[in-house]
Amino acid sequence: MSTNSRAYDIWLRKPEEAQQLLEQKRADLDGDGLSLLSWLVLTNERDDRKAEQIAQQAIAAGGDTRFATAALAEVFKWRGDYGRASQIIRQAREKYPTIPWYALTLADVLKDGGWMDDAETILESVVNDSQLRRHALKRLSKWAVDRGDKPRALKYQTELIALAPDYLVYASDYTLLASLRMEAGDPAGARDILQRGASIYPRNQQIRQMLHQHFGETPPEKAPNIPPVDERAVGARRIPIKTKMITLRTGILPIIQEATQGMLQPDDILALSESPASAGQGRMIPLEMITPEGMAKQLSKFVGKIGPLHSPAGMQGAILEAGRTKVLLGAAAGAAGKLVGKRGWFYRVAGPGAAMIDDVAAALPPHDHHLLFGPGRPDKLSEDLSAALGCHVCVVDANHLTGAWVVGASKGVDRKWVENVLSDNPAGNEDEQTPIVLIRKV
Repeated sequence: MSTNSRAYDIWLRKPEEAQQLLEQKRADLDGDGLSLLSWLVLTNERDDRKAEQIAQQAIAAGGDTRFATAALAEVFKWRGDYGRASQIIRQAREKYPTIPWYALTLADVLKDGGWMDDAETILESVVNDSQLRRHALKRLSKWAVDRGDKPRALKYQTELIALAPDYLVYASDYTLLASLRMEAGDPAGARDILQRGASIYPRNQQIRQMLHQHFGETPPEKAPNIPPVDERAVGARRIPIKTKMITLRTGILPIIQEATQGMLQPDDILALSESPASAGQGRMIPLEMITPEGMAKQLSKFVGKIGPLHSPAGMQGAILEAGRTKVLLGAAAGAAGKLVGKRGWFYRVAGPGAAMIDDVAAALPPHDHHLLFGPGRPDKLSEDLSAALGCHVCVVDANHLTGAWVVGASKGVDRKWVENVLSDNPAGNEDEQTPIVLIRKV
């Protein structure tokens, strides 16, 4: 197996080894190898100058340079040079015209650079693309709200809600559209939207409050899959904390320090959601960098209509994370499990890394067209954050359907106790942007 092939086979699950392989043969690498090396340098070392140099060499050498494009664009965004970043992405979009996801990447960069008209023009040109429609509508609506263009926001938000019951449409999308309709003098339309939202999200408090406040209605509340945690019974307060977006650019620690300044005590446990942790480590891949192979395309057909691995790109992510052998064995185990009415056998065999993959449903813009993988070395990450913050830290994968799973923790954390405390996921399951929950024993 060539150096390039070996590095591309292991770069996600063994990034340091892949980088070392490529560094040893750097003088002989073609554009493909240099391209991957530039991404590994950026995400492993956070060395923007070295990553830029290697990415430029990769692009000059030609070949498949999508990793170099992503690395170079990220470098220029770090430096606030959105003009150069957008130029790089435009060139990649021209080189790879069959990859639709570059439109979202380009629109986000243009928006960050202040070129809103250009960004919206890009989104409007792809708004009818079935893969991009939800993402484009979400952005167009939010941007219109941000600048006070309520009629435009109403138009795009109405089109977004029309995609429901798509599981990518959140409860907050219903409340936003209801508010826009109320402001437009359409209370009947607002009521209809809230009622539809309540039928899909029967426990969402904002939807319920709006229905009660404006229309005197109290919709029936469905019992949750997991009962609410009684804080007195578990002996702990759970305090969700809103933060800025955690990205590769920001890292993890600075965002947590800013959000928790003056709050932390030595006996506290800070629970960090696994997806933001992965984003801060660079353990996420724009979908334009994923090329599903035949195996991924075939296996994804048997997963179902929802979940990270239901798409070929998601299944390819599992192959990158776990390797082909484990994924094939996991697929066989999953099929056997279905025959006897058991679920989860795929992940037991494929491993925890495959289980922690999140797709576009689990991320907020601009990460909503990325695959997010589980955090790298979560125990070490927890220990490092604990030493810097002066309290206990754990990394948690939680949702309202299956409960909480502590995937990494600093010394002294009772993992089972934390899983019980966070079983109903107080951080929320949608776009709350509360990636950390402070657990304080009482």
